[in-house]
Amino acid sequence: MKNFAKYTVPELLDQFRNACLAQYDTYLTDDVSKRNKLFDFLLAVTRELKSRGVEERRALLTLFADKNPQVRFQAASFVYAVAPVEAKACLEAIAAAGLPDQSLSAGMTLSGLEEDPNCLDWI
Repeated sequence: MKNFAKYTVPELLDQFRNACLAQYDTYLTDDVSKRNKLFDFLLAVTRELKSRGVEERRALLTLFADKNPQVRFQAASFVYAVAPVEAKACLEAIAAAGLPDQSLSAGMTLSGLEEDPNCLDWI
């Protein structure tokens, strides 16, 4: 895994976005192994942002404006612990969009949050 300490926050956001885009492609190729490795990468980027403080982690909110639904979904999931209202609204919009993969994932995440509002706090 990369040493993310040397990256600026905008560079980390680019790394996060690019990994989400690559993950989006895995839904087309059905490459679950690659998708899982990319999830680990996203987790590492988020942990670096988290280590820098709440505001740096909240920078993921800027990705809610991305046109790619996988980018928005992952940003919402990974920022939920520090921006639950904004993240929930983003997840609800994705769930309502009728997308085959991301809408299902967003809906399942929302269901999980209904059962346990802290289910995303581990990120």
